[in-house]
Amino acid sequence: MQGAKEKAKDLVSSAKAKVKEQEAKVEEKLEKATARSEVQKEIAHERSKAKIAEAKMEMHAEKVQHREESMMRHRFHRHDDVGVQPVHHDPGPILAPAFPTYPVSGAHPVTKK
Repeated sequence: MQGAKEKAKDLVSSAKAKVKEQEAKVEEKLEKATARSEVQKEIAHERSKAKIAEAKMEMHAEKVQHREESMMRHRFHRHDDVGVQPVHHDPGPILAPAFPTYPVSGAHPVTKK
């Protein structure tokens, strides 16, 4: 059920972003129609791109907020997991150290004989 709510909220966010994108495109066309020079047309296009990027950024920010809300709801309403045994995985033998034994530059240390 939580997944469906999250998807519905994401769809609303996507729809809002698409509406804002279309508004930006219409404004761009209006500005281009009233522009007197190529520079003004270029500025109108750049404004449109900025508004579209802002709409997409807001959509992604809202999606993140939806995920955080569902995680918080899940955290506070989780079950006790009665009868469930924890799973332990054996990592196996460690074959190599986690850090290089020689300098990161690639040069091996000089050893004296």
